[in-house]
Amino acid sequence: MSAAQPKRAKTVLVVDDDPFIRATTGASLRSRSFKILEAGNGQEGLDMFQAHGPDLLIVDLKMPVMSGLELLARLSGETPRTPVLVVSGEGGLDEAVEALRLGAWDYLVKPIVSPTVLLHAVDKALERAALIRENEDYRLNLERQVQQRTLELQKANRELEQQFIKQQKLGIIGTLAGGMAHDFNNILSSIVFSTELIRGSVGACETPDPEDLERILRVCQRGTSLIRSVLHFTGKMHEEFTHFSVRDTILETLDIIRGTTNSRIEVKTRVDHHLGTLFGDPVHMQQILMNLTNNAIHALADTEEPCIEISAVGYDEPQTDIMITDPESMLVVISVSDNGPGVPEEDLPKLCEPFFTTKPRDEGTGLGLFVTQKIVKTLRGKLLFSRNQSGGTTARVCLPANRGRIPDCVECLTIPDIRGNAERILVIESHPEVRASISSCLTRLGYQVRQAETLAQGCGIVQEEPLGFDLILTDDGPPNSLDDLCATVRQLNPAIRIMLVTASPLGSIACSHHAVCRILPKPVNMIALGQAMHHCLTECHCKI
Repeated sequence: MSAAQPKRAKTVLVVDDDPFIRATTGASLRSRSFKILEAGNGQEGLDMFQAHGPDLLIVDLKMPVMSGLELLARLSGETPRTPVLVVSGEGGLDEAVEALRLGAWDYLVKPIVSPTVLLHAVDKALERAALIRENEDYRLNLERQVQQRTLELQKANRELEQQFIKQQKLGIIGTLAGGMAHDFNNILSSIVFSTELIRGSVGACETPDPEDLERILRVCQRGTSLIRSVLHFTGKMHEEFTHFSVRDTILETLDIIRGTTNSRIEVKTRVDHHLGTLFGDPVHMQQILMNLTNNAIHALADTEEPCIEISAVGYDEPQTDIMITDPESMLVVISVSDNGPGVPEEDLPKLCEPFFTTKPRDEGTGLGLFVTQKIVKTLRGKLLFSRNQSGGTTARVCLPANRGRIPDCVECLTIPDIRGNAERILVIESHPEVRASISSCLTRLGYQVRQAETLAQGCGIVQEEPLGFDLILTDDGPPNSLDDLCATVRQLNPAIRIMLVTASPLGSIACSHHAVCRILPKPVNMIALGQAMHHCLTECHCKI
């Protein structure tokens, strides 16, 4: 073991204009192994203090150049924790009080008849200073421990929250899976019947019924929503923030709820026609509504005639009882009510607190509404709860929605930022029906289109006509094929932009090539495709 380090000798600065006082004071302190510094006036004392940082000061009041009181005033701002003893024979009570007010730790009156008095005052001041430093170190160490523990708890809370979200998503996936077979059979049936009706009209040289066409689009969008919901909940697809129709998203979610709710529970719905649009991930809206409905279902476990009422109402005028942050938006209120026993009035403010639950100990985690509230806040909304007069609980989601609506396919052709200007597009798509439909769509939007079946064939076309295209629209194809296409474009004509339209989960695609300007998930509609094309081509022209 190494020898213990010797204790450092304490340094005392004696500031007095009388050399004899400085000498006798220094001699008394040296007998106790103190290191002594001397100064003849306040200015010298201040300079020596700043240069050496002594452990204690002994200061006279009456001195030339700078008095002891002036020195105290200067020192109090620089180091309030350094002990200062005032030793004076000329000052009165007022000066003693002023010295203590300026930070002096003790006041001794000259002449000091015994060195023991001085040494006792010095020891007492140094002990007090050591205790202050010890307490300060303890406080700082405690604050560091609290801060570290707080960070650890915050991290653990985030991890627990993420684990719960995953568990909750698995539960929703189970709900989705239970209704997907039923829903997809209905979707396919609707598409088959509508297509046969359209084919019959065309065969008879009649104009197809527009409603049949709109029905196909609606059910296809429904299928798209189901697939993306599962991909989102399983983490296979990134969150997709876009402008979406509140009404359409709610109707899609209500289809899932009706198909998966126990038949003994009556589900009543009311959805206004004009609910505007929101900017966000539509899956978040689905998750909010499904979470609140699942809570209502749990509350109806022992109810004889269980009933859930779900409504979505739009308000153009401000509502005095519900404030939203954006006065230019319309207010959309989505309500989920049940006729169960209800939540006690005193528990309503606690429902969104983490780990608070009204369910039995083995049935609830207390994080469902906490997570739901966080999702509502991402949509700039509020989540409110109230008791029903007839029994049960009502949850209300209040959202500021845009007053506009999503244009339909016919209207989208008039939107300026999706129309082309005869730009030359190479479409690479292995699926013939998808290739034909995308090419027809782009031609309708005003682009010149050439088709290729594979990425290898597309590379050959680019090599033959390196200046023949403004943009390449392609699927991802076999491994490394997209890399080969990007390398070919970069070598022959870097001005050509590449846009990827893929059926693969976006999270599984890794492409760092500068030529890829946009990645879109399939299926993609005309508006999304046109806007993405316009964005890529406009960005391309700006950079040339």
